Amino acid sequence: MAKNWANANELWADVIAETLHRKGIAYAVTCPGSRSSPLTFAFARHAAIEAIPVLDERSAGFFALGLAKRTGKPVAIVCTSGSAVANFFPAVVEASESGVPLLVLTADRPAELRDCAAGQTIDQVKLFGGYVRKQVELAVPEASLELLRYVRQTVAHSVDVATASNRGPVHLNIPFRDPLIPVAQADFVAPFGADDFASYFSHLEPSDALPLLQAMLPAAIRSVQKGLILVGPASPVNEEAWCENVAALANGLGWPVLSDALNPIRTNASSFTSLVCGYESVLRNAELAEGLRPEHVILLGGFPTSKALRSWIGEADVPITILSDRPVNLDATHSRATQVYADFEFTGVIVEKGDAADYAERWLALDRQVNEAFEARFSGTEELFEAKLAWTLSKALPEGSSLCVSNSMPPRDMEFYFGRNDLGISIFSSRGANGIDGILSTAMGVAHEGEETFLLTGDLALLHDSNGALIAKDLKGSLTVLLVNNAGGGIFEMLPVSQFEDVFEKHYGTDQKVDFANWARTYGIGYELVESWADLEEKLEEAPNGVRVLEIRTDRKRDAAWRKQWFAEVSRELW
Repeated sequence: MAKNWANANELWADVIAETLHRKGIAYAVTCPGSRSSPLTFAFARHAAIEAIPVLDERSAGFFALGLAKRTGKPVAIVCTSGSAVANFFPAVVEASESGVPLLVLTADRPAELRDCAAGQTIDQVKLFGGYVRKQVELAVPEASLELLRYVRQTVAHSVDVATASNRGPVHLNIPFRDPLIPVAQADFVAPFGADDFASYFSHLEPSDALPLLQAMLPAAIRSVQKGLILVGPASPVNEEAWCENVAALANGLGWPVLSDALNPIRTNASSFTSLVCGYESVLRNAELAEGLRPEHVILLGGFPTSKALRSWIGEADVPITILSDRPVNLDATHSRATQVYADFEFTGVIVEKGDAADYAERWLALDRQVNEAFEARFSGTEELFEAKLAWTLSKALPEGSSLCVSNSMPPRDMEFYFGRNDLGISIFSSRGANGIDGILSTAMGVAHEGEETFLLTGDLALLHDSNGALIAKDLKGSLTVLLVNNAGGGIFEMLPVSQFEDVFEKHYGTDQKVDFANWARTYGIGYELVESWADLEEKLEEAPNGVRVLEIRTDRKRDAAWRKQWFAEVSRELW
């Protein structure tokens, strides 16, 4: 970058942008606004950073979240001052809870224009509280070599913090005085020449956190006769290495692996000799659950979604060894847990071969029964039953594609019914805070310059992020939205609150009665109504250029009743 600067703001913002580039940032998501103009100009004119404009700050935050999840690299998000900053909050919370690196750059007015009724001004300092790993307010820009060195170091260090072992979002609050656009100021003199600009950053390198050393489990583990490995939601960037290392641990021990569908294990199933997917049905049988109580549990990446599994582990109060690459508390059961730091994307865990063959075979025999029971039921079901969608996707998604899963009922259907396969599908979910916020925007971020992507979502979650559809015109990739339209909040039909009819439908069911064909047309998105399962499978073979919606209309109350009935039948029939 060789140029002449018009004023201190332009130079300051260029130093920020170039520092981020040298530290490995390739994307900056910008939201329109006046106060952030120096940053927007810097990113828009930077040859090595793709600046992506997004109108809605909440959507922008989640779009950046999706990009960062897919690439494993931090992404910058930029907004103007005032309430715009608060709209980043939901994405910052999810990034914090799930350990996703974001650089949150919020423009602000200088100190003399705060707390005096100046327009578009709120208290932005430490606005995100404990949800950011670090918060810094930069100085007001000056054309001083000393201060430019300060801003370079502060921004570089912020990237280091965002990508460290406890990775997550970092907030930089950046005040600017006028002029906000690159117009010349007569008294401005840059402290160095434009030709010297590149050498000013020559010492900076991308912030790649060092992989943790290979961990060793206690030798006593090998004597455990009834040991379990639980694997929760995870979206590793280096999936192949992650699966190889997890499989080496599981196969070496010989312990059964109870894996959530929201990680790559079920789509790389042949690598695992003792993979169990039907544990929900097994644990609903009280007699079997009692007989299967483990002596020791290894937990990788957090608990699976299943409430029955968590309750069962909590009641057993067994020793748990937690393997995690982040220093966070992952044990909501408050069991006798110890933590071992292990990064399965880079290294494995050393363990001596265990002897749990009988226990593993018992789990596998029960899992085969569960699989056969659901195969028979789903194969014979022609109705557009919501639960069958997850079962179908495990067989029909294109190999090597990406699947984003919204919250509420979709992750549960995935855990219950998404079967083992070797399609190598990358799974993405927002299970940090478990909210339905920003799911469309997040999926757009995953799809942008990525593999063919699918989003499994309900109608309310999609509507909750309608503004995410505005990103479609700038998307470089393919995204198919698999819209389950059950006319409201399907998950609440599975909960005890559904029995209170006088309050339930209006306040929990919340049917919005939106015509999604018209909704898609509003945003220039393709739309097709799925008429049958054969129709869906045929459509899944077509990769759209851009975004399309495939709507599957289901019966919320019938589907809830069928789920409950099938669980009762399958669990009762196990032996």
